Amino acid sequence: MDSVLVLGHKNPDTDSICSAIAYAELKNKLGQQSKAVRLGQLSRETEFVLNHFNLEAPELINTVRPQISDLTHLEKEVIYVDDSLKSALDLMIKENFSSLPVVDEERRLVGMIHVSDIANTYLEMDHTKLFNNYSTLYKNLKSMLKGEIISGEYPTGIIQGSLKAASEMDSVKQGDIVVTTTLVENAVENAIDAGAGLVILCVNEGDEIPKPTSTKTPVMKVEKGLFKTFRLITQSVSISSIMSHSKKFYQFKEEDFLHEIKDIMKEADQTNFPVVDKEGKIYGTIRSKNLINFTRKKVILVDHNEKSQSVDGIDDAKILEVVDHHKFGNFETNEPLQIRAETVGCSSTIIFNLYKEAGLSPSKEVAGVMLSAILSDTLLFKSPTCTEKDIKAAKELAEFLGFDYEKYGMEMLIAGTSLGDKSPMEIITMDMKEFRMSGLSVAVAQVNTVDVKGTLNKQKELESVMDKMISEKGYDAFILAITDIINAGSQVIALGQWASLVENGFNTELENNSAWLEGVVSRKKQLVPFLMAASQSI
Repeated sequence: MDSVLVLGHKNPDTDSICSAIAYAELKNKLGQQSKAVRLGQLSRETEFVLNHFNLEAPELINTVRPQISDLTHLEKEVIYVDDSLKSALDLMIKENFSSLPVVDEERRLVGMIHVSDIANTYLEMDHTKLFNNYSTLYKNLKSMLKGEIISGEYPTGIIQGSLKAASEMDSVKQGDIVVTTTLVENAVENAIDAGAGLVILCVNEGDEIPKPTSTKTPVMKVEKGLFKTFRLITQSVSISSIMSHSKKFYQFKEEDFLHEIKDIMKEADQTNFPVVDKEGKIYGTIRSKNLINFTRKKVILVDHNEKSQSVDGIDDAKILEVVDHHKFGNFETNEPLQIRAETVGCSSTIIFNLYKEAGLSPSKEVAGVMLSAILSDTLLFKSPTCTEKDIKAAKELAEFLGFDYEKYGMEMLIAGTSLGDKSPMEIITMDMKEFRMSGLSVAVAQVNTVDVKGTLNKQKELESVMDKMISEKGYDAFILAITDIINAGSQVIALGQWASLVENGFNTELENNSAWLEGVVSRKKQLVPFLMAASQSI
């Protein structure tokens, strides 16, 4: 069973990552196979947290769009490279296929064989040069003829000699295969004397079977007519003999996305498409009709609910739950789901209480990341979003861990707020969210730091990147809040056609596209609501 993916928002902050880790552990403890994933690069603060508690970062994913591995049906029929042409043709007729993937003994894909390849081969075959132009195995020959060994030991491996009829006895050489009937007097003995490597004796019911004088040369009895026997021998040729005649073909990997392969399948002169796994072994084959039915990936959203902030392809996924502490906007699902939303400062506060409700305790490591998330989101309880539930949860977790949360929290915030080595693009996308405000598209990014002045030294470079994103994304405004975690306020930079939302929302004036907002440290509770209020008057 595939794991349920537990994921936070794009451009993840510490709460987004830590809540995903914590909730995935809880779900696993409750017996639901789950896996934490992330939608972006880790912040310096989050790296500090994971390193401190010796946890690996969740796997990075870019989309939950359906992949070939999510299809509910794949064709599994294949043909092995040493199998006979007749085996391939029989399978094609049975399954109504025009082509089949060809694999080696380890089921690695080596090519595709088409029905036209087999038909053209049959038309070109000359039995006198059959085993000179085409190869096959002795086992294929015996299986095709359904023969019975009446003398000698039947050979193994690849057939080396030429195929001869009894009428060609004068040209028989050592190791050749001679086909004869009981009607030809002394044919078996003559073939043995000529050095035949195998004698195929075609018999009818009631025929007297001559007993060979030599017990070394293998003799195989076949209850078929001479002409049918020759026809079946030509059909015993191995697939490998004609692989050089096969056409070029498309193949896919099991992790390929359905939306990326649809057009290829539509335009290709091919009906069956082989799929290989990560080791190059055959996973199956697909046809266009298989793309209709697929199993949607199951996801749980933490620390967000808006699709614009979630993983690409979320509409193709099945959302099982949402655990969040933000407002809900434009949130629709195709099926009922479980929602746990509370007015607290951090998603990890909610998740910690879910542990308690389930009567379970988190691991020490997960307790540490939940505590870190609460301290980060509430800025050591200084944020106006902080509630008594957050403080209570943090203190219980700190007691469980047995260390000084205030000292640790300051170390974490300081470690995470150094922006000196960050590029302008990294700074504005570290924690950026998109919002719809009275029809306007507004991007609001926030960084926490102890060095606002140092960050403002990059204002021109920051504005250049913001302008580029406004142009590319069509934002009506882009606002960057540089939050001073020591002095409890934010220096904002506002650009775009509706940058005046800052002026109208906070009764201030932008000077050089910037303004100081005293006491504003929370995007959710102090910045976005005032911007939305201002947008309503435009």
